[in-house]
Amino acid sequence: MEEKILLAELKKNCEGKQEKVLELLKTYELAKLGSEVQRQQFKDIENKVLKENEFFCGCPDIKVRSDDQPILGERITDEKWDFLLSDDDFDRLQSLMLPLYVEENLTDENGYYIKNWDMIAIGAKRELVEYVIKEVIPSFFRNLFWENRTNVVFQDKLIKITKDAFGFAA
Repeated sequence: MEEKILLAELKKNCEGKQEKVLELLKTYELAKLGSEVQRQQFKDIENKVLKENEFFCGCPDIKVRSDDQPILGERITDEKWDFLLSDDDFDRLQSLMLPLYVEENLTDENGYYIKNWDMIAIGAKRELVEYVIKEVIPSFFRNLFWENRTNVVFQDKLIKITKDAFGFAA
C-alpha cells in the first residue's frame, strides 16, 4: 500500500517539473563537457611542451612500476609521467606552459582559471541534485536523500535515475 502512495506522490511531483529538470540536466551535461574539453586542452599543451623541450626522469626507480614508465635519466614526453620530473624540471615545465595557457585563454598571467569548468560542473550537479530532492522525491524520503546529497556516488545514482525517469538521452 505504501508503495502505491509513494509512487502516486512521485508521479504527482514530476508533473510540471519536466522542463526544469531537463534544463538542469542539460546545464549539467554541458558543464561536464566543458570540463572535459578544458582538461584535454591542458593535457595537450603539457604534452606539446614536453615534446618540444627536453625533460628527463629525475626520480630513482620506483619499486612498483609499469612497463612503459620512464626510468631515471630517460626523456619524458607524456604528461602522465610528469610526477617523475625533478623539482627544477617541473618548475621549468610550469613556466613554459603558463604563456600557452594564457594564449589559449585558459588562465591569466598568474595561472588562475579564466573559466573554471570543474567548479561550474560541480555547481550544476549540486543544483540538479538539490532540485530533484526538494521538488521530485516523495516527501517520505526527502530527509534521507538530503542527508546524502553531497555523496558523489549517491549524486551519480540519483542523476542516472532522474535521466531515466525523464527520458533524458545524453
